[in-house]
Amino acid sequence: MRPPTSRNSRWLLAAALLSFAVCGNLARGQSGRAPAQEPARKKPAPVKPVPPDPLPTPRTTAPQDKAETIRIDTDLVTVVTSVTSLAGATAGTLRREDFEVLEDGVPQEIINFARDSEAPLRLVMLFDTSTSIRQRIGFERRAAARFFERIMRPQDQAALFSFSTDVAVLQDFTGQVPLLTSATKQLRASGATSLYDAIFLAADYLKPVPGRHLIVIVSDGGDTTSQKTLKQALAQAQQADAVIFALFSGSPSPSENIRDLAAERALAALTGETGGEVYFPQPKLGSYIDESDEQSLNYLDAAFTKLADQLRTQYTIGFYSTNEARDGRFRKLVVRVKRPGYVARARAGYYAPKS
Repeated sequence: MRPPTSRNSRWLLAAALLSFAVCGNLARGQSGRAPAQEPARKKPAPVKPVPPDPLPTPRTTAPQDKAETIRIDTDLVTVVTSVTSLAGATAGTLRREDFEVLEDGVPQEIINFARDSEAPLRLVMLFDTSTSIRQRIGFERRAAARFFERIMRPQDQAALFSFSTDVAVLQDFTGQVPLLTSATKQLRASGATSLYDAIFLAADYLKPVPGRHLIVIVSDGGDTTSQKTLKQALAQAQQADAVIFALFSGSPSPSENIRDLAAERALAALTGETGGEVYFPQPKLGSYIDESDEQSLNYLDAAFTKLADQLRTQYTIGFYSTNEARDGRFRKLVVRVKRPGYVARARAGYYAPKS
């Protein structure tokens, strides 16, 4: 048999390649895989035109009235006022028309008026626990517990702070007398005296709480370690609409060389400028209080009783100032009782709102 010629070889090679290509196409068709194609490009989503900002809607009468009401409520000035008669008796039957309020000498119209029985009490007692009152802390603690039992009503709340070198909250606001009396048992004498810091913190504590704001101080009035000054403490109390009362726990002497006159004047300024009062438990100037003397407890308890009576004859007066300037300045206040024979005690002024 003759070997194939070169021409025949070329024909055979071409036929083999053609057969291989046909078989490959059939195999791809049977597997279901299509030849690779370039992925289709997605068309971008159409962008919707943004409409122009609408023109401001003119204010109607109703929204204007609402906005004005909010502004006025913010500027409402409240004054807690204590009233006594010239004979020393308290007065609890006065009406709105019996009072007049002057701001910088200008009469103001009384808008809100409430007696103490209608306004909840929010009271912070600041108890001096420095070493200077170590001999008296026992019966002061007992008298404070009696005071809470006497003054608290269902709608009232009180808190107890102690202060020496530092200020501590022994009991947060509560209406439960047992918790308050239990907190008085934690009082222990030690350290120096930071009275002004305690007042500053108590006033800040009272600011956001609705009701009559009262701070009761049991102290000899001395201050040795405060970061705040007397002026700063007083301003903070005035901004919190807080009335400060004080029970003097020192032992004043007839001799001015022995008495701490600066401490006594500080208490007088704090109470007088906020509409409160200082109570002296001693039966006479210069008497010494001995913790073992039950009569001393009676004197202090009598002072707390006078304070409780004073709190029961308070009135809350509210007005909108005729001075519309929002300059943050201090404005002087005078509250008077039109009926003869009565004396009103209120804070000396307030700080105007500031824009």
